[in-house]
Amino acid sequence: MNRRRWLASASGVALLGAGAGCSHSPDLPDDIRPTRDPALWPFASDSPWNTPLGDGARYAAIRSPGFDPTAGARINTRQWSHPVFIAEADDPTVALHLLGQSRPVRVQRVPPRARPDPMADGSLLLIDVPRRSVVELWRAERVGPDRIVAEAIAVNALTGPGMGSTWQGIRASGGSALGGLIRQGELEHGLAHVLALAVPPQALNRLGPQGRAWVWPAASADDGDGRRYGTVGNLHLGSLLALPPDLAVDTLGLEAGPETVLARALQDFGACVTDTVRVGGPVAFQAEPAVHDSAARIRPEALRTLVERLQVVVNHAPGRAGGGGRRRAPPAPAFRER
Repeated sequence: MNRRRWLASASGVALLGAGAGCSHSPDLPDDIRPTRDPALWPFASDSPWNTPLGDGARYAAIRSPGFDPTAGARINTRQWSHPVFIAEADDPTVALHLLGQSRPVRVQRVPPRARPDPMADGSLLLIDVPRRSVVELWRAERVGPDRIVAEAIAVNALTGPGMGSTWQGIRASGGSALGGLIRQGELEHGLAHVLALAVPPQALNRLGPQGRAWVWPAASADDGDGRRYGTVGNLHLGSLLALPPDLAVDTLGLEAGPETVLARALQDFGACVTDTVRVGGPVAFQAEPAVHDSAARIRPEALRTLVERLQVVVNHAPGRAGGGGRRRAPPAPAFRER
């Protein structure tokens, strides 16, 4: 798995770590301006996945009889995770087929070690050699060195929004499974994007304000209509949750490192509800398997402390992502040219 490069390609200027409260990037000459690799930090700078919270955000306590913050949380790294593999030019060519179809949806280079998550969803994310698109497979199975079969396949541009008005990913919410995913190195060096969070289905209200079982930026729900969700409360599939800005994170008893990195991300960017976990289970942050060792350093009591303090950002909406106003963090830098 490729490591995330945290320094600008030509200058050594750090991409992250500028601290909260910055509303814009410094005016730098073009030759030393930070850039990013879309395979490691995807989606447009104005994507809902990359938009920091603003001082116009309005917060409300979570009102959901099915949401139990005392149940804590986990970070999915070894089970129900989203393995990510980035192809190189010398990797073998593999045909990607929908189950039961002889004609492939796509043929591209895939690392020989690429395997789906072992659980029932069988998630597998394959980034192409140009590092400009990701093929997302659900219930995937590698049936040979040159063939992978899946029950659902979606293709998303790494430089696009990572979401749309209809289903275009392999999550219940319909967005790209790369959106909000915790990637290798981020729990050490900083999380500069919205996180993806899964909650028990009974915690969600399927009677959304627009008459749908989801709210923006989600575009679909489990079973299409969220029939397993509840019918009360202010928690919906697609809701943005965050630590309120007046919460002093340094008073929570968190250990320096991954615990405080996660807390800062939840306060500066928040977490979008993108999927569901088993009934009665703890909520789960979504990650790639390469995050496992770093995630293991976060104590269960620290995760519970953070979840207990999450609130709903009630004015997160199109044209006003993160509530609008002065942003708590700089925008995502431009993409690196290849």
